[in-house]
Amino acid sequence: MEIILVILIIIILFLICYLFFMKKELKRIKKEIDLVLSNKTNGLVHTEFISKEIYELVDSINTHLMEVKNNERELARKNANFVKMIRNISHDLRTPLTSSLGYVDLLLNTKMPEKEKCKNLKIIDERLKRLSELIDSFFEFSKILSNQEEIEFEKVNLVAIIEKAISNHYEDFYKENQVIDFKTNQRKICMKSNEVMLMRVFDNLIRNAYKHSDGNLCIEVCQSDDKIEIVFLNSLLYNDLDVDRIFDEFYTVDISRTKGNTGLGLAIAKEFVEELKGKITADKKNGKLFITITF
Repeated sequence: MEIILVILIIIILFLICYLFFMKKELKRIKKEIDLVLSNKTNGLVHTEFISKEIYELVDSINTHLMEVKNNERELARKNANFVKMIRNISHDLRTPLTSSLGYVDLLLNTKMPEKEKCKNLKIIDERLKRLSELIDSFFEFSKILSNQEEIEFEKVNLVAIIEKAISNHYEDFYKENQVIDFKTNQRKICMKSNEVMLMRVFDNLIRNAYKHSDGNLCIEVCQSDDKIEIVFLNSLLYNDLDVDRIFDEFYTVDISRTKGNTGLGLAIAKEFVEELKGKITADKKNGKLFITITF
């Protein structure tokens, strides 16, 4: 009986000590969590306490800490992009507006031949059209970010939409002695999609190729049993183009801003393709840019 009593006392003392050290370890873990969060470091919580439950708790805490750190980094990235976005919007809107005001002032305060006036009025018209295009792009992108509009899907002919988009830019390419080569293995490819959004995607990609290529544009459509691929291929003007960032909002190579590019065109194209349940990727090889859309 005495032996049993001694054993019970030893067990109780062991449990008391175990609970005491567990409580102490939990307090230490709490302090370590507070330290990691307050110092904004990438450190994690550690423990050497021999307990399955404590190890599982620490693993769970570390998982959530990594999520918090990732969210903080993403928020910091978005804040930096937002500041850059505001700066770029201000720059892009100011450029055609300032130019237009300069020509207006020239017309109002300078005597010039009628031919010269017409030339300046044409320049003003081009600048204001550019300004209108920028405002439309910013408004359209803001609608994408708010994601308030519900997409209506209907049966469309993909080939016809691409041909219509090509016709909208035919004159621009023709003036530069460039052509758009459209290749397809079928004259009619039907799919469930949204014609307006698809038109905007193709329009943006063709416009991007026109502004930032010194050669022809090739568009090829292929349909297999389980997917449709549309490939846009054009030569590259800028070898430093980062294809990993090409669809980022307001990403531009430095020289592109002189050609009136906001960097929104491909970002809008990517958002629209993904909302239409597709995928868009970019790659460059041997001085060529490949943009592939897959549905």
